[in-house]
Amino acid sequence: MQGSPPPQQIIQGGVWENAPQQAGFPAQGIPVAYYPSTNATTALVFSIVGLASGFACFPLCGLLAIPGVIMGHSAVNLTKSMPGHPDTGAAKAAQVIGWITLGLLLLAFAFFALFVVIELQGGNTW
Repeated sequence: MQGSPPPQQIIQGGVWENAPQQAGFPAQGIPVAYYPSTNATTALVFSIVGLASGFACFPLCGLLAIPGVIMGHSAVNLTKSMPGHPDTGAAKAAQVIGWITLGLLLLAFAFFALFVVIELQGGNTW
């Protein structure tokens, strides 16, 4: 393949400078969707901190997981009504982690109550 290389094309100006303007689109002709903000990130933080604090002081996890579940539920309802909302994953994650944390809290209370009942019935039954 001998011969001269193809001629070089020089583009002056930007690609979007000569794009036709359309109604409802920004200056560069790219559509932009506007979604309302949610509390999904805050709910996710509450749920994760509730789960992490449950290992140090288990009653504290309920204080943080309950608002995380409630806020996550409202964020999930908002994101379900708008397909493609960017907070959908964070809202669902906050709700799931919050429910897991509350389940672990209830399980810890059940074990605590079981040990109290065993102790009250005579102690050394093992």
